[in-house]
Amino acid sequence: MSAIRLMRQLLAAFVFMLGAGAASAAIITIDFDEIEGYIVDSYAESGFIITSLSPEGGRLHPGGRNLWLHSSAGSSPYQIRREDGGSFDLLGFEYFGGDSLFVADTGASFEILGEVPLTHYELPDSFRNVSYINWYMNTLNPDDPWGEEWGNIDNIVTRVSPVPEPAHTMLFGLGLAALAAVTRRPRKA
Repeated sequence: MSAIRLMRQLLAAFVFMLGAGAASAAIITIDFDEIEGYIVDSYAESGFIITSLSPEGGRLHPGGRNLWLHSSAGSSPYQIRREDGGSFDLLGFEYFGGDSLFVADTGASFEILGEVPLTHYELPDSFRNVSYINWYMNTLNPDDPWGEEWGNIDNIVTRVSPVPEPAHTMLFGLGLAALAAVTRRPRKA
């Protein structure tokens, strides 16, 4: 067996082991177990942050280990995003309440119409690789100060791709450099 063929086989085995040892995507559930207060500016959990985009400032409504949103002025919409600004997949959540609309930065949307009991929703593939999700509620009667909708969300399930570890990246680079050095042939004069 030639040295080049042996090196190629060793490199292929190394790359396979590197891929097998790489971290897989992490499933993260935002369960709001630590949320407290009556109205808070923002809430952070497991690398995600939720804020109100209302022009009147932050107005998150903790609901005793879940999160409420109402449609009247000063609350809607809320935004869900990673604290580091990275992308994620929104896989699903539990919800009960009135009309709600979820819109991703990619343009994907998911709508819940009517009053619904506690239901687990799985989101379509269009909610993969997004940077943020905005959650809106409809106001049934804007002229009625008490004509607001309420919705409750809990157990938001996300998936986050892992960041490659520097050691894996360095070893992969060294393997490629070794392969390039072995396959380099001397030039004929």
